[in-house]
Amino acid sequence: MEEFDVNEIPEDVIEDLEEIAAEIASDTRRAGRRKVKLPSSRDLAEVVAEAALQARGIPPEEFPSIVIKLLEERGFYTKYVNEKRIWRVYENLVRRRVIPDTLGVVMW
Repeated sequence: MEEFDVNEIPEDVIEDLEEIAAEIASDTRRAGRRKVKLPSSRDLAEVVAEAALQARGIPPEEFPSIVIKLLEERGFYTKYVNEKRIWRVYENLVRRRVIPDTLGVVMW
């Protein structure tokens, strides 16, 4: 087998390879630092109130999925928003009389 001499590689090929390596490195660095937009409690309360007003006549089981869909439409990352948190916010808003109990799930 013939040995390969590194000095025989043309200079323009080395420059092209260095540019490609720099692009790959910058893409991976950018992807690793991408920040996600998590909904705050205020954001969640606003979306729950909006969804509750739109949710007249739907079964309560569908309500959390509507809230999550609205959050995603606003650009939020919803992995950490669970049903329990959505229902807790909904119940607090109803008990404070911010929104009416349109789903009929809060017991007084």
